[in-house]
Amino acid sequence: MASPEIPRFARRLDEQDDTLRALSDTVLDIKDTVESIRRTQDEHGRVLAQHGRVLAQHGQVLAQHGRVLAQHGELLVSIQQTQIQQGGVLAEVLRRLSPEQPAR
Repeated sequence: MASPEIPRFARRLDEQDDTLRALSDTVLDIKDTVESIRRTQDEHGRVLAQHGRVLAQHGQVLAQHGRVLAQHGELLVSIQQTQIQQGGVLAEVLRRLSPEQPAR
């Protein structure tokens, strides 16, 4: 090998070494990014599971409120029926208490 070729090969090796270092740095950056994304996904998974539990609890509360509302509806119907009956009784009491009007 001639001696002028040695510096050329040395430069090529240096360039390839720089390229390999750049690729290595890029691979490490990608690895760090992937690990960060995995941590974020894991955290999001935990948050999503927590939201699911809260949503299930809200569903139970909503069902309970629906049952209470149905009971209130039944009570309202019962109260309305009682008021109708009391209105009829009151009308009869007032009719009996008012003096009879003479026929004209």
